[in-house]
Amino acid sequence: MEQRYTTFSLLLINITRCVQRIKNVEMAALGLKGKQVQCLFALYNSPAGASFTRLCEICGEDKGMMSRTVKELTEAGLVYTDAAGGRKYKNPVLLTEQGAQVAGVVAEKISAILEKGSCGISDGERERLYRSLGIISENLTEICKTYDLK
Repeated sequence: MEQRYTTFSLLLINITRCVQRIKNVEMAALGLKGKQVQCLFALYNSPAGASFTRLCEICGEDKGMMSRTVKELTEAGLVYTDAAGGRKYKNPVLLTEQGAQVAGVVAEKISAILEKGSCGISDGERERLYRSLGIISENLTEICKTYDLK
């Protein structure tokens, strides 16, 4: 039991650290920040744009963090918000032309790194891994709901 916990925890910590480092280095080469990867990639895969709320769901971030990220990307000229409706969190965030080009580069980098990172794992093994991680994530989320987080 102790070995399962240690192995699981250390693997997740190492994977998370590596992903963060890769994002930071790859984005720095584009003059951006690692935390902006998820947003750019989400918008790249959402041609009609996405609301702040939807971006938060896709990226796993809270509205405050997403608002800061969108602000930074707006200041960099990579995204804009369609403000026609006047409701900040309901209006879609879209890539600018320059943003679409940068997001395309980000998507290519993600694809190449995923290819290298999954070297030696078959499609079936990867599907089972993701399915298992999904179940673990759901189970741990349910456990967390039982805690009084005051």
